[in-house]
Amino acid sequence: MKTVNFTFEEMNARVARFRDLRAQSDSHDCSGSIPKEVYEAMTAKTLYLLMSPEQQGGPMAQAPVVTTQDKMSVIIAECPPGNGPILHSHKITRETFLCLDGQFKIQWGDEGENELVLDPYDLVAVPPRVVRRFENVSDKTARLLVIVNGDSEEDFNDIEQPQIVADELGAEFGKDAVDKLLALGFSFNAGIDDPLK
Repeated sequence: MKTVNFTFEEMNARVARFRDLRAQSDSHDCSGSIPKEVYEAMTAKTLYLLMSPEQQGGPMAQAPVVTTQDKMSVIIAECPPGNGPILHSHKITRETFLCLDGQFKIQWGDEGENELVLDPYDLVAVPPRVVRRFENVSDKTARLLVIVNGDSEEDFNDIEQPQIVADELGAEFGKDAVDKLLALGFSFNAGIDDPLK
């Protein structure tokens, strides 16, 4: 097999340095699309998108540090105690959580009625169409590695939240915030039968 030799500059362009990462919520706040606090209510407090496919769609695909030909996103969720995303499901993609530090409660079920706790270096692979969320249950800021795999770049715009989430966000932030989330590609149809299937 013939090998490829990268220069330092070529390899360095494929490096995501944690110290230089910018939170996903900053991308939305700067664009004026939705306020940072609304985005952070939907997701973990701080999401760092290290790597994703170049043409990945969806509301979670803002300026990855490294783009890849692989159909995979690599994200670090940094959460203060008690923080995590709202209940959501992925229709097509597979989501894997690896606890880097602290402890994370993983909940699943249409109302989050089931749960388990991950300690450092514990991993759980959540299949598509399972409603899930995670929450930092330790007493300090903790990090969770999130890996999302799909079969095509279009698969990545597959996140849905239950309608109750839209109702709660509307009550807290107003209908305009929910409308902006919908315009960005967020969906509140989890648990609703798809008439086309």
